[in-house]
Amino acid sequence: MSQPASTALAEPAANGGGSRIRQRQRQRLIDACISALHLYGPSRTTVEKVVALADLSPGIVRFYFDSKAAMLIASLAYLAAEFGERVLAPVARLKHQPVQALRLLVDLYLDADIASPRKVSVWYAFWGEATARQEYQDICGQKDEEFAALVRELMQSLIAARGATHLDADGVALGLIGVLEVLWQGFAFESEANIDRAAAVARSLAYLRSLFPGEFGPAGAPPPAAASGAAGARLPAWAYADAALLGAEREQLLRPAWQLLGHEAELRAAGDFLSGDLAGERAIVVRDARGRLHALRNTCRRSPHALVTVRRGHLKSAIHCAAHGLTYGFDGRLIEGATPGDLTVLEMTRQGRLILVRAGGAAAARPAEPAWDACAMLLPRAVADVDVAADWKVIVEQWLESPQPQQHFVAPNQLLDVRQAGASILQVVPTAPGRCRIRRFDFSAGRRAARGSRETDAALRAQIELAESIQSGLMGAAPDLPDATPTTPALARFRESIAVLVPAR
Repeated sequence: MSQPASTALAEPAANGGGSRIRQRQRQRLIDACISALHLYGPSRTTVEKVVALADLSPGIVRFYFDSKAAMLIASLAYLAAEFGERVLAPVARLKHQPVQALRLLVDLYLDADIASPRKVSVWYAFWGEATARQEYQDICGQKDEEFAALVRELMQSLIAARGATHLDADGVALGLIGVLEVLWQGFAFESEANIDRAAAVARSLAYLRSLFPGEFGPAGAPPPAAASGAAGARLPAWAYADAALLGAEREQLLRPAWQLLGHEAELRAAGDFLSGDLAGERAIVVRDARGRLHALRNTCRRSPHALVTVRRGHLKSAIHCAAHGLTYGFDGRLIEGATPGDLTVLEMTRQGRLILVRAGGAAAARPAEPAWDACAMLLPRAVADVDVAADWKVIVEQWLESPQPQQHFVAPNQLLDVRQAGASILQVVPTAPGRCRIRRFDFSAGRRAARGSRETDAALRAQIELAESIQSGLMGAAPDLPDATPTTPALARFRESIAVLVPAR
């Protein structure tokens, strides 16, 4: 069953109230409603059954939803938004690489979190029950068509690229959608323990491989670019300036990772904020009048421009978008203006007084790196950015080629340089294929940090010069560029994490 696209996965969880407690309560009700729909179907799901599963009082439902019907629709809308953000959006970003996009589509469509028996049964309950079909059509009808159009576009691109003019894009797209829907139907009547997801992925790829021989190897097979090399071998030169690979790196490696945004001491008063670019996801953390911190997407809901453009500052009473006459509270709730809704809430955690944020993606636990503990109680001293004419992977490889005793790598893109009198944290973020930016956070335990800072300055300047020279050399390198670099275990692991994302060529 094709599903609707959306870019607001977190929005349903944020509309029910300003505080995080209210957001969690509303999401708790939606999760319970999805479970009730799975067990009873739309017509037999009642408020009493939902609150029993949620372990909340019946009166709390009226605080968030006008009626039972509103709660059921909110649950379907949540699933639609989740599918849009977690499946369709990343696939659409790779549509100029149709083989990689279709492989990713299969993997994500059949993922255990998206295609769980519990969630799949809700889709079919709305679609199959006569009294709920109009709600399904209202929420999903147009987006079903958009999904089909995306699959058809990918097939058209692949047919053109391979010269397979004997194939009909509409027909092969309909075939893939049918394969995936049949597999979903099987999931709906099984327990998770009885579902062989690897076999389901293999069957879907077998369909695609039958149409495009030589493409879509069995699931788990190494990509062509990585298959011939030893573990940890150098990546192909073109991988250091490839747009499709960069898209996969952002989605699969960087978005799910916890990224340092700053120090709690930088947010002393209500309205103080910090912002940062988390590998393509703009983030802002702001302190409200009660002293609580809120991590939000730093993007206008009317059009995707940044609401604040400096790293650190102060907001008087609210977050304003002067361009569109919009006002948001410090908790992200829309106060004034008409938009699709509140600001999207991002995930935030703390290591001591350090503030870390992540954009989302695959589930991630709290950062467990012991190295953070060495910086957790230091005081912030300075933050600086430098643009580098080299791919972010070149910088990371330099860090890992010659590890220093005082340095600790936090995958996939941060380096902690901890010295006796302070620390520097380097965070490298891609800005474009073959280009990146290093943000340097300096911390001190006192005035003795000056010498260590000068040492870090000199080392960083030399590192950037070398990285830019390496990037220039890679762009003119022969396809069979030899790899004479000593490969440390950490460097091998990093290259392997990239190699599985390298698109076929």
